[in-house]
Amino acid sequence: MKYIKVLCIIVLLTFTANAGWKPLKSLEHYGPKAFTLKKGVAYVELRKYSESTEYAEKVMVSKKTSVALRIYQSTPRKMNVFSRIPLKKRYAIKKGEYVGLGGFSSWYYNGFMLDSKRKTWRLENTADVIDMLYPVDTPADLSLVLWLHSDARENAEKYSAKYRKSGSGYIVREYHSSHAYSSWKYECGEYVFEYKINASGKITQRKLIKKRKFKECGGE
Repeated sequence: MKYIKVLCIIVLLTFTANAGWKPLKSLEHYGPKAFTLKKGVAYVELRKYSESTEYAEKVMVSKKTSVALRIYQSTPRKMNVFSRIPLKKRYAIKKGEYVGLGGFSSWYYNGFMLDSKRKTWRLENTADVIDMLYPVDTPADLSLVLWLHSDARENAEKYSAKYRKSGSGYIVREYHSSHAYSSWKYECGEYVFEYKINASGKITQRKLIKKRKFKECGGE
């Protein structure tokens, strides 16, 4: 009987700890209408640019462009509305680099906005992108804010995130693990971060709540 009571308490504590938490999916799972655009914003686009360099007698650089994210409530008449705005690496929203035996490749994002008067704008930093969302009140909004502030999804072997409502904002917990040795700060271990995000998309608190280093990492 005593064993059953202890088991019931454990189940109850587990249920209480997980109450209210919902899985937070990656950006590609959300459609363009899943986000909350603030008044006056008609369309937002993030474009990914990649550069690859090979070490040889001649250095060869190639650039490729892809649209990583589109946000709108109604489809624009022309999807190439930003074609006249030149890309500039200095205004990268996110960026990273991968180094290999034959060279290296790097990537970065540029952001663009079309307002309700059909005028185009460049989004020059992370804050500009978040400013397009208001209020931050959907899972898609949260996923974008987290993606803009974290590089874990690109670097981790295993990744997951969950969220729950907290007052007028949200609490988001991000789990990731990696066995790789690299220049990434959170390599060779598993980590859980907790973020507090308000309705304006501002991260008011970020803390590491779990950290465990692996004994063996690297290799093939």
